[in-house]
Amino acid sequence: MKLAILTIRGKPVNPGISALVFLLFSLVVGVIPFAYHDTAAANFPDEDTLLSFFGEDACQLTSTTVEERNSYACSAFLLESAGLSAETAPLAGAILSVALTMIPLFQFRRVSLGVFLVSVGWGFIRAIFLSVLSKDMLSATVVLICVMAARSSYFGWIWLATATLYGWMVRKYWLLVSAVWVGLWMVRKRLTVFRLVMLILLIYIAMALVFQVALGVSLDFARAQVNENREIGAEGSRTIIEAVIASENPIAQALNALITYFRLAFPLELLRFGSVGQLAFIAIMPFTYIWMIRVIVKGVKSKDPKMIQAGKIALAPLSFLIIEGIFEPDFGSFARHFAMVSPLVFSAMALVQQAERAQNRRLLRARMQAQALATTPTPTPEGA
Repeated sequence: MKLAILTIRGKPVNPGISALVFLLFSLVVGVIPFAYHDTAAANFPDEDTLLSFFGEDACQLTSTTVEERNSYACSAFLLESAGLSAETAPLAGAILSVALTMIPLFQFRRVSLGVFLVSVGWGFIRAIFLSVLSKDMLSATVVLICVMAARSSYFGWIWLATATLYGWMVRKYWLLVSAVWVGLWMVRKRLTVFRLVMLILLIYIAMALVFQVALGVSLDFARAQVNENREIGAEGSRTIIEAVIASENPIAQALNALITYFRLAFPLELLRFGSVGQLAFIAIMPFTYIWMIRVIVKGVKSKDPKMIQAGKIALAPLSFLIIEGIFEPDFGSFARHFAMVSPLVFSAMALVQQAERAQNRRLLRARMQAQALATTPTPTPEGA
């Protein structure tokens, strides 16, 4: 496979320089977990919580009750089984961060400067949160498996199996992500941008009714519960997501979830903080979202197998974003979690590029054949 080449305004950069740029940013992303580990350990409580479960048999994998399948206990079981510890976490974080940043880029033939910078931006965010032992190492592994299977005809089954397993053992809302992905894939041939928005609203309405009837809670109960118990000054307390529409009505709750969905996709409200990290997130998230939707729409309109496959891949991060509109308590947590699934957007884009290049080659070949036929002299009948 040829190494991807960086392009600036459509003009390819020298392959050697492109390779050096990729190498340089790989090193930068890879160094972050080592340099940031101590700071991350002080700011993020995940590592200490997970380590407290090491050596215990507290994860009941076959249990149907959430309490016995404690997410931290099961995460600790998986991480400890993989041989990870507080000492080896930065190395694992560096490997995952670099792989999830660069492998999708190497799936391109030519990478525009904008796509490269957005991918690397996600890589920086990802590396910060993967600096310590955390559940995110497991979700990053799930996505890495799917990224490597992006061109496989079995991608859908691989995504569904790994996401569902991760949801069963660790983050329960991933089970909803898997269910939404299946639903979107089943109706994908009828999707337009407008219909997609309406479908997302219907999904939220259905969930609001189920939550209220079956569980007796509002659609955003998890977010509200987390933020009620949050201490002032704790991680994410400045960027908490508060309801725009607070109501007991399921329709109003669904509308609020849809508004939150767009707030996450276009996090412009974070401009009031003005920090470098938040400004970077504000810059890269809208581009990622728009590219994701474009891939989905192209997959719907095309009969090309690769284009359809790209749409199937892009539906995975979209399904995740839909569910995040219900559960995510703050923008910091959203950046952390979406950073792990964002590489799928770039793998989908790479597949679209590959399909479009193949289509262009076929059109060029057909045009050249037509020109050749047009310039071939018509033989004169004998005796004319």
